[in-house]
Amino acid sequence: MGRMAPIRSLLLILFMGCSMQCFLQTMPVESRVATMAKKTSSDSGDLVPPKRPGTAYMGWLKDNRASIVKKVGTNSVTDVAKEAGKQWKALSAAKKKPYEMAYAKAKAVFDKEMAAFKAAGGVVQRKQKRVSKKAARDPNMPKKPLSGYLLFMADNRAKIVKSLPKDHKATEVMKEGGAQWNKLTAAKKKPYETKAAKLKAEYVEKMEAYKASL
Repeated sequence: MGRMAPIRSLLLILFMGCSMQCFLQTMPVESRVATMAKKTSSDSGDLVPPKRPGTAYMGWLKDNRASIVKKVGTNSVTDVAKEAGKQWKALSAAKKKPYEMAYAKAKAVFDKEMAAFKAAGGVVQRKQKRVSKKAARDPNMPKKPLSGYLLFMADNRAKIVKSLPKDHKATEVMKEGGAQWNKLTAAKKKPYETKAAKLKAEYVEKMEAYKASL
């Protein structure tokens, strides 16, 4: 009988923990946040904000990352993100819908929990800018894309430099480039702006995949 007492105590603790978790799941969002807030306050003195849900694309990537890695033959973030973005764009609206609906549902819950969190006295802390030395750039982090103007400069820089005096300054090249860009018609700007928009969309998808891999 003496040996059974510790076992009974352990089973009782496990049962109580499971019961509390199940009980919390059945509570309304506001009550659940308030209950957890009290527990958190007593433990650490701080309220913990709800976690923002991943996008529809991130939900799809989570389900398909393994097959994409297998297809490209590497775990490189850039290569995986490029192939993932390509597959996501090719996905039909019907196949995207379950992920978009799941995100919408999760976002609605997040919004309610965040409102309850703030009502309970919680404060969302903004990330402070680092004032220390800039950390070394991760070689796997996607590079920011060029704007329409910079794509134009890449095509026309040599011609602009040739039109300026030999002792010109770098600022003069940019000034002349800006003047020429401003004089372009909307039709002539369009190819550069279209390409820039495409590069920006690819960059956003690659960054989401990169952040998910951290």
